[in-house]
Amino acid sequence: MGDKKTNRTVSRRNIMAGLVGTPVLFGGAIGAYEVSARKDSVESVENQAVDRDGESTEVTLGFDTQDRFDEETFTYLAASSDVLNVVGRTTGEQVRVRRGDDEYAVYTIDREDSDDERSVFANELARARLDLENVDWEDIGDCRITCPRPSVDVPINDEDEVEVEVNPTVVDPDLSVDEAEDQGEYVEVVDSSDANAIVLSPHGGDVQPHTGEQAETVVDELDGDVAHWGTRGYSTNGSAFIRWYVPSYNMSEASYPGLAAVSENEYEYAISFHGTCDPVIQIGGQAPESFRAEVRDAINEVLADTDYEAVLGSGDYRVDGDQTLPNRLASRCGIWIGQDDDSRAQYGTEIAQAVAGVLETRI
Repeated sequence: MGDKKTNRTVSRRNIMAGLVGTPVLFGGAIGAYEVSARKDSVESVENQAVDRDGESTEVTLGFDTQDRFDEETFTYLAASSDVLNVVGRTTGEQVRVRRGDDEYAVYTIDREDSDDERSVFANELARARLDLENVDWEDIGDCRITCPRPSVDVPINDEDEVEVEVNPTVVDPDLSVDEAEDQGEYVEVVDSSDANAIVLSPHGGDVQPHTGEQAETVVDELDGDVAHWGTRGYSTNGSAFIRWYVPSYNMSEASYPGLAAVSENEYEYAISFHGTCDPVIQIGGQAPESFRAEVRDAINEVLADTDYEAVLGSGDYRVDGDQTLPNRLASRCGIWIGQDDDSRAQYGTEIAQAVAGVLETRI
């Protein structure tokens, strides 16, 4: 046990050096971070395990012994086998972690740890999500994400272990969207109607503002002839992204009952609205280039008199990984649309209407 604690302390010092010295941890970067399901990222499991028995449990949160510190790991948590057995979850699925009354966040279980105690483990940045009261996060702005990182050392990381509660229930099943907004909570919105297209807003509410409204605009423009799934996350102190963000390629049907419901259906088309730091609107996904170009051209037509432009995503913005949410749900045409906050705030409705116009010719 002594050696284990020593290793964690050494690992923590190395990681904190990176935390303070790295100018941008998520960087221009939130784009690449969200869009590419990297080879070493956690893939969402296919188990539809929403009814798996499990209950919340009190555990200790320790430091991850592996020196993993990159732009993805602030949303990851390792857990002992005992914890996973109690909460009824496994790797690739999400849990909600609470520290005291006011500190909580959603994490993806990325690894089962052989630790024989009831414990979970995270690196410094992941732990910092549970100490928002004492930490200033740079570049968050008005309830939105640009490139978040702690601006100072984080008090929670002065403690080797802290007590937390791990809960298998990620989204509150009993609240409406309005109630979630009032209470700073996290909920799903779902319409699993029989349709050959689905529109997605996995980071709606204040997590990636305006993306939820864009999806709803498409549904309204098409008179409800498309299915819809998304989440709405809020907070009372502007920290919705830090609390609720889960990369869409990690979102597991086991942890989101509404996602499990819509996944039972087959869709030819799936279009998903996302936020990035990039001022260029990126059109990615596994859809054929001709269809992506059609979406790009429709958006550019409505933005002709603005400073914004849509392009076909390339590199990280190609977003053609199998686990990316629209690619997972579409049998033929998965489209991922990434936009910075300004373009969404100013022209989000027009962008959504342009997308609806393209879909209208297909449904």
